[in-house]
Amino acid sequence: MKHSTMHRLAWCSLLTGIVFVASFAAAQQPVNPPAKSVAVDTYHAGPWEQDIGYSQALRSGNMLFVSGTVGADAKGQPADLDGQLRKAYEGIQRTLAHYHTDLSHVVMERIYTTDIEELIRSQPTRKQIYGAHAPAATWVEVKRLYGAADKIEIEVQVALD
Repeated sequence: MKHSTMHRLAWCSLLTGIVFVASFAAAQQPVNPPAKSVAVDTYHAGPWEQDIGYSQALRSGNMLFVSGTVGADAKGQPADLDGQLRKAYEGIQRTLAHYHTDLSHVVMERIYTTDIEELIRSQPTRKQIYGAHAPAATWVEVKRLYGAADKIEIEVQVALD
């Protein structure tokens, strides 16, 4: 009896080890879940976006993602950061209007600037544009933006109704 109990224990240990090794090997294999189709609505503000390779905005479900929007035109005007800030928000508002929404639905804002001190001085303008609404925000100073004359680029995420 003792002998048969030892054999059973040995077999159980062996089987447990095999199951463990098989489980470990399976866990190491990449799992490729079936691809899900996500409905995305794309908005383009102009033909330059296809040339560069981006979209002004993408809507997925109730979220809208608006690409970084600059405020300077091709000639670098307006030249000052505050003026570019206003123009960038005007561009964002046009995009939001396409989706029948406005800045009060912005939940996240990221501002990239070549001069953080000048952006700090422009906060009254930003506050005036948003009014009482204050989205989550990140402001980052960068060496350069896409256009050499660009001093500011703003991207936003919007929660749609």
